Amino acid sequence: MKAVFVPTSVFGNTPGLQHEWTPTVRAAGADGIEIRRELFPPSKLPLADCCEANRNSGLRCVYSVPMELWDESGRLNETQLSEILEEAAILRPEMLKVSLGHFMAAAEADTEENVTEAPGVRKASEGQASRSSDEQLTRLGGLLDQYRVLHGQLTLLIENDQTPHGGNAGNLKAFFQTVERSGLDGVRMTFDTGNWMYAGEEPVKAALDLAPYTAYIHFKHVVYSDDNTLQTVPIPQEEDAFWRVLLAYLPERAFRAIEFTIPGPDSLSGYLKMLRQAQGMPEKGRKERD
Repeated sequence: MKAVFVPTSVFGNTPGLQHEWTPTVRAAGADGIEIRRELFPPSKLPLADCCEANRNSGLRCVYSVPMELWDESGRLNETQLSEILEEAAILRPEMLKVSLGHFMAAAEADTEENVTEAPGVRKASEGQASRSSDEQLTRLGGLLDQYRVLHGQLTLLIENDQTPHGGNAGNLKAFFQTVERSGLDGVRMTFDTGNWMYAGEEPVKAALDLAPYTAYIHFKHVVYSDDNTLQTVPIPQEEDAFWRVLLAYLPERAFRAIEFTIPGPDSLSGYLKMLRQAQGMPEKGRKERD
């Protein structure tokens, strides 16, 4: 069965206390909830309340944090990540979601299809190489291992955001290839179907390139409004809807999540059913394509 998650942002940008939505999410038939750090009240992080609500309801949990993993100089945001991991130790999610930030592939990196030559991909100079590859990934792995020893399993999810750097498909692929070569475990991708348009990327090509790393999919529909700006709207039901087209290129077993404001709580179960029934790429098809 496909696991489907509900981010608390589906209830609007000011949903109140997030743990109070747990019964609604569970009653609608979701498997998990995505707690959004940016939606906590100012100066208050009721993480323990969220943890208790999730435990009582049986919901799985993703903790979504609006932080960039790599800063503008190409260094790991180590201090901020350490603080977020301390918060995760209270919430106890099975996945922690952040964005890539300003990752720089090492200049001599041996990537498939010359990924580091793609437009917008940041490459470290010879003197910067240790910042962006082995040394920094070792530090990242150390922080994750320390957390797992103390608190249990945690998957770090890297999402394509709406920025030119964090939403650059080539840069994301270069990052995951670097992670693969380093042997770092438990680092996977959140594939947001709509953010590619905000970042000026081609979604189908991104799906083809990044499917092997994808463990979690955010579904949204992005259209141009009357004033020619992009806006996120609910996913349409039609069988030829673009989100379904993208899903056909992505792993069937990846977890799924609603990533748009719903018309009201009563509509939640319908969207969950849509996502659960939609067909992704089966494991056999992925292996054949690889």
